[in-house]
Amino acid sequence: MKRYFIVFVLGLVTAGIGCKKYKQEDKPVKEKKWVVTTVAGDGTGGFADGAALSAKFNNPADVAVATDGTIYVTDANNHRIRKITGDRVSTLAGSDSGIVNGTGASAKFIFPYSITLGADGNLYLSDLEDSRIRKINPAAVATTYAGTDLPFFGDGPVATALFNYDVEGIAADAQGNIYIADTQNQRIRKINVSGQVSTVAGSDTAASRDGTVAMAQFFLPGGIAIDKQGNIYITEPYHFRIRKITPAGEVSTFAGSGIFDHADGDAGTARFRFPQDIVIDSKGNLYVADDYHIRKISPQGVVSTIAGSDRGFADGDGVSAKFYNLTGLGIDAHDNLYVADFANNRIRKISFE
Repeated sequence: MKRYFIVFVLGLVTAGIGCKKYKQEDKPVKEKKWVVTTVAGDGTGGFADGAALSAKFNNPADVAVATDGTIYVTDANNHRIRKITGDRVSTLAGSDSGIVNGTGASAKFIFPYSITLGADGNLYLSDLEDSRIRKINPAAVATTYAGTDLPFFGDGPVATALFNYDVEGIAADAQGNIYIADTQNQRIRKINVSGQVSTVAGSDTAASRDGTVAMAQFFLPGGIAIDKQGNIYITEPYHFRIRKITPAGEVSTFAGSGIFDHADGDAGTARFRFPQDIVIDSKGNLYVADDYHIRKISPQGVVSTIAGSDRGFADGDGVSAKFYNLTGLGIDAHDNLYVADFANNRIRKISFE
């Protein structure tokens, strides 16, 4: 009798263990999705440092993210470079409108727009109403990095090279070179580590023409990004395309049919509305700030919308979130996206979780 009782108990235990294992294996896995949150800004145009969600921006234009998570913002209409550290916003450099080199609040900018973080730890940026490229070091000292006060075109040493007004794109590669989308000059420029400015591609003619760098043309190039292989990607906001320059010197249309619209799909047939800025993640995916949507272009050339619906403001799941006139994009070491929500006066975060 005792023997049969033991067998019976062992059967129950075995059945119980089997049942528990079955339940664990069948436990539903949470599906990851894109989530949009607000990092800083209360949505009211103005100026105020302090707690991130009560701070005020006035048309933030672009963001750059350091490896430690610090976010730098070009606060265009406040003529300042702002800094977001944790849940606090402060002013790194700038005060009122002007072009003055100096430290912190003694420096002046005129509508600072595009910004990037160089391999040397310095910030590089453009002012919409000035024809110079500025630099801010970690001690908040602002200097002129390249160009003069003459808005024109000219290659050569940084001290005499010429850029036009309205530089809308700036990016840095891992070797310390700085790339410029010289918008009004219709060219892609490069500032190498030796301080020489050269033209990568483009000419006086404003057009979307593919081919070799010697013959290719651009139409008001905007955002710019460089991948690990040295390919350069450029947005054309007014021709609704993403262009690509290879290290071998070939220019092609990477995505966009050239038709103003919003449509996902293959790169050649996808449509964009106003693609302004672009970043690349660690897996080679491209992300584009396209009017009030965030678009993703996979390495295979598939375009999808990961965030944004109608114009407005709303946090939440990617496809239900709302933006208003997206201008600049940044990306952190964990592939989280940060966007300057220009008309909403906020800095937003887009994460896959």
